[in-house]
Amino acid sequence: MLLLAFEEIIGVFREMLPLLENGELVKRNFSRGIVGGNEVVTIYGFVGKVESAMIAQAIIDKFRPSYIIHCGSAGAIHPQLKIGDLVCGTVFYEHDFQSYTTLKIESSSKLLEKISDVYDKINFGPIVSGDVIVSDRETKTKLYEKYGAFAVDMDSAAIAKVCYQNGVEFCALKVIVDTSEEQAQIEYEQNFRKFSSLPSAIISELLDKHLL
Repeated sequence: MLLLAFEEIIGVFREMLPLLENGELVKRNFSRGIVGGNEVVTIYGFVGKVESAMIAQAIIDKFRPSYIIHCGSAGAIHPQLKIGDLVCGTVFYEHDFQSYTTLKIESSSKLLEKISDVYDKINFGPIVSGDVIVSDRETKTKLYEKYGAFAVDMDSAAIAKVCYQNGVEFCALKVIVDTSEEQAQIEYEQNFRKFSSLPSAIISELLDKHLL
């Protein structure tokens, strides 16, 4: 089971997914098919925590998946990460949610182990999510110091929370497309189409080789 934020991220799944069904779920297009003996559903067309949580719950209600893998792009928070690097989230935080306690949702240890066994060039660490675009060095530094975050996006933590509440295994694989600094918007526009399909290509290979 996959959640893909934008159409461009679907990448190789267009060629690899022998279709069982095309349809619409909460006004988003989904495709259901078989990859490597695994029944897979791909869906895209959402941004932000509310839409991401809505899609995740709708997917769970309709298809009852054993796990969800969220593929997409993110901004770099860890100072050593570069554009094109891959990050697999180990824990997820909502950085724009104020509370007396810091709520973290852990990624599926089973999925993390399977991904790390095959790919040694993936960075594993915390991902923070919020309904704001991080595009200045000061905010980036604060997120790294507070959470030890590797990357920032607008969806992973919300999907992680929904999966946790429903007892569904979850992980997120993201590719870095901007530095989360003042030039982030320009970097995003330059790099999104170039790198965005990389996470889905990796997951599709794992599925095709029966490694997930």
